[in-house]
Amino acid sequence: MKENSNPKNSGSQEKSLLDNTIPKITIICSAPDLASQNIKTHLLNLMEWKLLELPENSGFSAARESQDGRFRLVDIEEMHVFQDGLDRRLESAGLPASLIIFASKHRSKEEVSSLTVHCTGNPSDDARLGGCPKSLAVSSPAAMKSILMEMKRLAEQKGLKYDVTLEVTHHGPTELSVPSLYAEIGSTEVQWKDPEAGEVAAKAILAVSLEKVPVAIGFGGGHYAMRQTGLLFETSISFGHNFPKYKLEFLDEALIRQAIEKSKADFAYFDRKSMKSEERKKISEILEKLGLSVFKESEIREKYGY
Repeated sequence: MKENSNPKNSGSQEKSLLDNTIPKITIICSAPDLASQNIKTHLLNLMEWKLLELPENSGFSAARESQDGRFRLVDIEEMHVFQDGLDRRLESAGLPASLIIFASKHRSKEEVSSLTVHCTGNPSDDARLGGCPKSLAVSSPAAMKSILMEMKRLAEQKGLKYDVTLEVTHHGPTELSVPSLYAEIGSTEVQWKDPEAGEVAAKAILAVSLEKVPVAIGFGGGHYAMRQTGLLFETSISFGHNFPKYKLEFLDEALIRQAIEKSKADFAYFDRKSMKSEERKKISEILEKLGLSVFKESEIREKYGY
């Protein structure tokens, strides 16, 4: 583990305290989450980190800053999904974030080996897994695109048999004013503890880019948003919030407005074959009222294809 917890002199100590007031990309690792701990191990080995002093009762187990000053790594004892208000707690501890990346496990019944990225929110009244009903977090489409593309590149380079995919918007936390995303390893304990998957996820997180890209919000498709994932990989666009076909019935103008604003969306995309005609009509009318165009896949590929 590359870590330095002893500043050489009071001058560097003062600089360290000053650095703490600058918002930084903040990676959150959860103690009970095996994939999170796997990713953390690789993050600590991939670059030098200095241990930061936390105020009493901060609620955080530990905090570190990368030697290059770009990242903070913060440990929590709870699960990620219940971290509403985390951005405010970080700020109170003198650790303001510009972007929050939750390093996490992904669980699925299919037990598929996967590397996934998604933003958070509850499109319906169901908020059992954190967050508030009918509420969306602020997304970071540029960060999601860069991390997912790097996951894919590194997994292919290693010959890792993992599906690399964008997931739809789901679970908490939702009450964050700072952009956030989940970077995950799925879907069972075997993959959560896989050191190769942990290394790929950690390297992809450290390669995150915030360079502006054209942004869509997506409607339709399944949980793994296969068509949206294809467009993300094969064109210059990214996605903010995505709503699968089984959540479309819950969407109303207020939620779609949230999705547009919290994704800073330039246009919308429909996975048309997976949507009922009445759903397409209803959502199209809302988008038109809100001034957002719907682009077909062919139009996106023509305009934004590599």
